[in-house]
Amino acid sequence: MVLSTPRPTIDLAPVVAHVERVLAGRARVSTLHDMIVIDVEREHLVDAARTVRDDPMTRCDLYSINAGVDMGDGELRSVTFVRGVTTHVHVMLRTRCTEMDPHIPSLASVWEGANWAERETYDMFGIVFDDHPDLRRVFLEESFPGHPLRKSFLPPRSDARGG
Repeated sequence: MVLSTPRPTIDLAPVVAHVERVLAGRARVSTLHDMIVIDVEREHLVDAARTVRDDPMTRCDLYSINAGVDMGDGELRSVTFVRGVTTHVHVMLRTRCTEMDPHIPSLASVWEGANWAERETYDMFGIVFDDHPDLRRVFLEESFPGHPLRKSFLPPRSDARGG
């Protein structure tokens, strides 16, 4: 079996041009394979999310997932994937924060499906989603020290590991 790069199922050029016009000055828009990539600062994230959800050219009504990324230099990223069921448009929303200021606005008010995924990203990476309706750990107990998917994470010592 040979894996290949995903190819767009629609002509993305007019959609990208439209999104660039609508988000002018608030985000950087590009493409990656078959999806539109929107790099947006946190103060414009919710606005950009509502735009791709509500605009007839994108109509991204399906929230897929949120992923945390530790860039290794103190920068953290929240990467959200959404898609338009009828428009066949795939969008990646990327927002950055830092370990020292890990706050990003929650998208749970835009897509209900963001609730659980943001909790997982909070638990594993420590990204705090402001205005989230129920931001608490989902896998680890609240007293667990740190966030295990950060590159700087050191596991707590225990007698079970000989420490």
